[in-house]
This record gives sequence, structure tokens and C-alpha cells, in this order.
Amino acid sequence: MDSHVLTPALPFRLSAPLPGWALPRGREPSEADAAFSAGIALKSLDDLVQSGPLWGGCWRARQALRCATSAVRLMGRNEEEAALRDAVLLTMRGDDPGPAGKVFLAY
Repeated sequence: MDSHVLTPALPFRLSAPLPGWALPRGREPSEADAAFSAGIALKSLDDLVQSGPLWGGCWRARQALRCATSAVRLMGRNEEEAALRDAVLLTMRGDDPGPAGKVFLAY
């Protein structure tokens, strides 16, 4: 049986550095400065994810598990990450994973 040849991922290029006018100038940063910096951080993260790294699927699955854990807590349930993961991964195809497992599957 032949193995599939893995093609190397394209190298990630960082966004261009910020121009001088975008950097704070010796004053206390305001809420607008913080929002601007948060936007830059989100754009950099988006560039990284859009580059299609090999670990992207694992990262997205981990984020989905964390989001599902938060959503389950907001529903008033007490399942932890491990219980959610087990509810989905240890359930046979076609069986009911329970309410918390359904939330995880939705993510």
C-alpha cells in the first residue's frame, strides 16, 4: 500500500509591520487604542488560520470543545471538557450522546 505524499504547508507570512502613525505616542492608551490593538491581533490570527497550517483541524476541534463547555455551563449543566469529549467520542453511531453531547456536536 502506498503512502500519500504530504505537501508542505505554505510558510506563514506575518502581516506588514504597523506604520508609525498607528503606534501610541507616549501617552496613556485609551479604549480606542485598545480596540485598535485588538483588531490588529484578530487580523494576525485570521491570517495565520487562513494560511492553512497542518495543525489547524486540531486547533479548531479544541476551540469547539471549549465553546461547547462554556455553552453547557450557561445552560446550567456541570459537564467538564473531558465528559463532553467522552460523551461524543465513546458513543456508537446512531446513539444519543445526551444534551451536553448534542451541544458539542453542534459546535
